[in-house]
Amino acid sequence: MPPDPSVLTPELIIDILLQEMEAGICPTYYTNLVPSVFEVYLHIDDLQRLRPLERRMRDEAVRALSEKLTQLNRSLEPKLKLPLTTGKTRGKPYEALGEWSVEFLENVEDDAKDNALTIHSTFPFSSDDDDRVGVLTERITKRKTDGRTVSTSTNRSGNLETDRAPGIVYATLDYEDETGRHTFQMTKDILKIGRGSPDHWVDLKLKAQKDVSREHSQIRRDPVTGRFFLSDLSTLGTTVDGKRVPPRSAGNTAGVEASTEIPLPNKARIGLAGVLFLDFRASKPR
Repeated sequence: MPPDPSVLTPELIIDILLQEMEAGICPTYYTNLVPSVFEVYLHIDDLQRLRPLERRMRDEAVRALSEKLTQLNRSLEPKLKLPLTTGKTRGKPYEALGEWSVEFLENVEDDAKDNALTIHSTFPFSSDDDDRVGVLTERITKRKTDGRTVSTSTNRSGNLETDRAPGIVYATLDYEDETGRHTFQMTKDILKIGRGSPDHWVDLKLKAQKDVSREHSQIRRDPVTGRFFLSDLSTLGTTVDGKRVPPRSAGNTAGVEASTEIPLPNKARIGLAGVLFLDFRASKPR
């Protein structure tokens, strides 16, 4: 009797992760990069059912991803054909950019019951047509309860969370969330901050309690003047040096929303819902 496609098992989840790794291969000039960061969103019922196996699933997923990467590189031997790459990409080694990361999270979206499994796979890579840090490629795959899958892939100009980033760094944000202390470098003119979710993209993704909104606040840099501005996108509010930022919900018109953006000092402490704080520092003009 064939397995019920509506029932998620650890084996099925890992099989889909391996498919996502291969589907997300990005050829660079010398290597083929594979995504190394995977966020697995499950309906709360499946998440609770599989929670006792979470560590085992994560360990086996990392093992399977490593084995698959080794298998891809072994396939580069001259006597073997490589169906995944053709032309210019043939013969390039496969490489994961960074350590494997597999997280299991609750899908809190309204369509969670219809999408039994949602996987985000990402990796940063250099881009010849972007003179800043690079481009973050995000692939999102949703597996329906009937077993069908739908995938989308999006390229976004983005930042890498790193102590040092090449290119132009406009500002840095130091903060501590549930995973520890971090430094984030702002290298583009718009920076969206929050917890993120399968359907809510943020540039700076925080691991925090739900008081922090999925899209909580936004920092904008004026490319002409170099000045910074902050707007609140949240439910429970944003502060700058202890002062409340006018909420976006103060009206429904574009004019009212635009008026809620406030100037952000070159050095400021940004508070998110009073539970998480980011120390913002603008870089000195070059």
